[in-house]
Amino acid sequence: MVLMAKPPEGFNSKPQIIDCYVNTLGTVLGSEKDAQMCIYDTSCDTHFGFCCHIDEQASSELALVSCWEHQTLAWNTKHWLVRMDKPGIGVVTKAQMVDYYIQILTKVLGNEKDAQMCIYHVSWQSQFGFCCELDEESANELAGVPGVLSVELDKNFESENKDYGGNNLQNSTSASETTSIRTKKLFITGLSFYTSEKTLRSHFEGFGELVEVKIIMDKISKRSKGYAFVEYTTKEAASAALKEMNGKIINGWMIVVDVAKTKPQNFSGGHPRPTVQPE
Repeated sequence: MVLMAKPPEGFNSKPQIIDCYVNTLGTVLGSEKDAQMCIYDTSCDTHFGFCCHIDEQASSELALVSCWEHQTLAWNTKHWLVRMDKPGIGVVTKAQMVDYYIQILTKVLGNEKDAQMCIYHVSWQSQFGFCCELDEESANELAGVPGVLSVELDKNFESENKDYGGNNLQNSTSASETTSIRTKKLFITGLSFYTSEKTLRSHFEGFGELVEVKIIMDKISKRSKGYAFVEYTTKEAASAALKEMNGKIINGWMIVVDVAKTKPQNFSGGHPRPTVQPE
């Protein structure tokens, strides 16, 4: 268990703090990917730190790392509202839409991990777009990407009752009226490698009684593959969880929630990208 001091000014969001944890451990292990695989729990509120699987030598080296000073303090991110043109053919479901938005943002940030961590709200039916955390330079660059209609400051970020022009970017009225599924089991992708079943359960148990929460593990490395199954006792609970949790942030990563298929797709390893199969 690694305890860290309170982050300095400039680290304003949970994704930034978790990314710092990964970078800090990565300086010891030599790879951020290895660091992601080692971290299995984080604390980003009143206490700061993370839990990880490392050997004694690595832990000794980690104790000597200056946890915050080597990070860039000039991130100066702001919250932005990005309006998008309607996507082309083939982008239909919310999972596909989230992936489309991530690819758009990746053109500016350079990698999907950063893009996924920056997005905190999505709109995918009557209006198209997303909310994200970016510095002003990146926001200006994003405004010039094909398909982006406008990039403006998210003035409603701190409001409890967000109103994004009559359509809340997380859950639109039309979405809540049409969301209805015939199964009790959900398929979750986009999970952080260090999200535990306990953490996942805590996010999903508020919608109804759970039968099972199962994160799929790699048989060789014994690490999470980044996806899981959540099963409820009722279809109504599963439907509510699908509507509310799709696109939520868990441990700094945006998850994608879909209806579990009889035979889920195989992931050979690494962090899976959500691919929606036809019903």
